[in-house]
Amino acid sequence: MSPRHYSMKKRSSDAAETRRRIVESTLQLHAQKGVLGTSWKDIAALADVSIGTVYKHFPDLDALLPACGALMMERFRPPSPEDAGDLLDGLADPKDRLGRVVTEIFAFYDRAGPAAEVDPRERKLPQIREWEAYWAGTVATVVSAALAPLRPAEAQLAFVAALLDQRSFAALSARGIAADKAAGEIARMAMAWLALDRENSSP
Repeated sequence: MSPRHYSMKKRSSDAAETRRRIVESTLQLHAQKGVLGTSWKDIAALADVSIGTVYKHFPDLDALLPACGALMMERFRPPSPEDAGDLLDGLADPKDRLGRVVTEIFAFYDRAGPAAEVDPRERKLPQIREWEAYWAGTVATVVSAALAPLRPAEAQLAFVAALLDQRSFAALSARGIAADKAAGEIARMAMAWLALDRENSSP
């Protein structure tokens, strides 16, 4: 390997490492202070680089937020719409199917902690709205797949999906209820409500 090629390869590796350190620091700060409360100066200090280096890699939020989103997906592994088949494989009872889905979603919230929370003020950012739309679609898809044997109405699916919002998990967690316990209770509550609603809707 020529010295020049080695030097270029090392510079590329160093740049990739610096970029990742910046993104990791940003994700940590966003969880602590929120997106709008985090400055490039904060990021530079935590990543141990100059502010100019942060701007060189990420000139604005349009460049930075997608990188943070990709790292969050890699690190905290939220379920995706494509996971529904594997999640529900071998489960026939809607109660068990929904329980599995709620457990996976709440486990993601537990892993991600504050990183999964969205400050209402941040919804003006297109990337935040895009994430919320994606996540709402993911929850709707896996809930629909779980409850498919019951053939629920759209309004029923929407109600159950709303119970699985991150804010529901956060409220339960703040009261000392562990993620697995919270998931079981939410699934049980949802199934009880569905049974009652179907009963009340019967002619």
